[in-house]
Formats: sequence, structure tokens, C-alpha cells
Amino acid sequence: MVAKIAIIGAGIAGLIIAKKMINQGLSVDIFDKGRAVGGRMSSRRTQWGYLDHGTQYFTVKNPIFQKFIEQNQSIVKVWKGKFAHWEEGNFTSIKPDNLRYVPTIAMNNLCKNMAIELNIKLQTRIISLEKAQTWTLTDENNEKYFDYDYIIVTAPPLQTIDLLDNHSFIIESIRKLKMFACYSSMLIPENKLDIPFDGIEFKHPILGWIALNDSKPSRGEKGAIIIQSNFSWAEANLEQTRESICTILKNVTEEVLNIKFQNNLYESLHLWRYAIPQQSNDQGYYFDKFNNIGVCGDWCLNGKVESAFLSGYYLAEKIIEIFV
Repeated sequence: MVAKIAIIGAGIAGLIIAKKMINQGLSVDIFDKGRAVGGRMSSRRTQWGYLDHGTQYFTVKNPIFQKFIEQNQSIVKVWKGKFAHWEEGNFTSIKPDNLRYVPTIAMNNLCKNMAIELNIKLQTRIISLEKAQTWTLTDENNEKYFDYDYIIVTAPPLQTIDLLDNHSFIIESIRKLKMFACYSSMLIPENKLDIPFDGIEFKHPILGWIALNDSKPSRGEKGAIIIQSNFSWAEANLEQTRESICTILKNVTEEVLNIKFQNNLYESLHLWRYAIPQQSNDQGYYFDKFNNIGVCGDWCLNGKVESAFLSGYYLAEKIIEIFV
């Protein structure tokens, strides 16, 4: 009988696991609460194009990930932008140590391509797991999914704990991990603003990053701006209203860039409640061979796209060893 695997989360970690396992003849179902695949590599669809409101770009250091990107070079391109660092009112042009990659059209385009021919149930939030001879999953509408041999969770730590509590010893290690939040504001001004850089890193009490979304390959032409808070400020302001956060981010951006937002065609805010690990984690992944549970994600390493990919890749290799 073919082993049946349930993966919770359709980000790059869950998708690479699914592809590797299917290549070995295993049966895989993926469940995700979102409307599209991608996880934090998400993009917001608007009538003016896609806005990257999560991950802004990624770098490549590991040869396994490098090979994967080379295999997807028709979709993934180098972001040849003008970058700067801001500190104490001064801009300094920077040349990144590593090439900055982005998928064309939208950040989640790479994940969409990976998801082709995979069995994925979107807008399906799994809220509980039960173990007998095999695993049963239950979603928030009380629909049940039966007979899974392995459960793989790629959610952030707190959500992983909620699902696996009382099911596995590995959650005791996961409980120790904390995540920073991040606010991401998306603005499309009616008239394109004069901003001298395409991506700006900030050492600032509030700001962490600002990008001109249309400077990336194959994006819209309307001059969309992405404003992301720094992590510590977001964590300290989780109780603020969305309107207050939007106003603060707009005002401080106007101040540091000497611009004025007027008659915006589009404004939106997203809170990434679990954006990045507060401390480095070299675990790679978690595996409970006694209960057939695997856990992975970017937070199992250093919180980057490459980390998410490698975490899923290595966990898949570990589980495949059992069947091959």
C-alpha cells in the first residue's frame, strides 16, 4: 500500500516536500488556510498588478537551493535594483554581497509553479489532529480527512504547537522559540513619486524596509510602494488599530523620503504576526519517528526563503529514507 502523507502549509517548504515525496511514489495531500500558495512569499493581487507584501527578495548560498533556482531560471530573475541603507537621516548606496532574486510577476509565482499538479486544498484551516492506527485531520468546518500515515506541519511555532499539543515530544523544544512580528503597508500613489532608490534598508525606530515594487522584473508600472516596519516596533505595537499603524507608517515614510502621499489609488496593511525568529535556530527540522510527525519551516533555520526550502528538503529526505 502506498503511504499517505498530509502536509499542512503550502509555502515553499511544504511544496518541496510534496514534490520530493511524489517523485518517490508517495501519496501527498496539502492543506492551507490561505487563498493561494506561497506562505510568506505571498503577493497581493490588485487591478494595477501584484504587490509583494511579504518576502521582498531572497539570496542563494546553498548549492542544493542554487540548483533548484537554476532549474527555475525562466521564472526567477535577479532584481537589478538600486539599493541603499538609511541611518541618522543619511542614505548610503550599497551593493549587496549576494545577488537578490525575485520571481517574475509576483513573489508567489515560484510557488504557483511548484504547485502545478499537486493536490492542494486551499482555504482549509486544519484545527485538530487525531491519531489511531493512522492520522485524521479536522478542519474549521468540521470536515474530516482520514487515513494519513504521516503528518507534516510547516506552520509557525505557535500554530504548530496548537496542532501537535499532546501528540509529540518535539513540541517541548518548539515552545522555546519566539517570533517577531512585522507590519507591511502597500500603497499605490496616483502619481509616481520621486524616490531615488528601489530598495532601502533602515536603521530607524519604526521603519525596516521600503521598496519600489515596480522596480522588480515584470511588475506593474504604477509605482507601488511597500513599507515594512522593523520587527521590534511591530512587536511593541500589536494592540494599535490598523488605521493608526497605516498613518504612522505613511507619515514617517513621507518624512524620511521627503515625499507626500496624495490621492492613493490603493492602500492596504498586512500584519505578519510570525515574521522571523527572534533567535537563530540550527535544528533544520523536527522529526518524531514514533508518531510519524515532521515539522519544518524557515524558522527551523534563520528565517529566510532558502531556509524554508532547505528545511523542507532535508525533512523530506529523512522521511523518504524510511520508504526507500
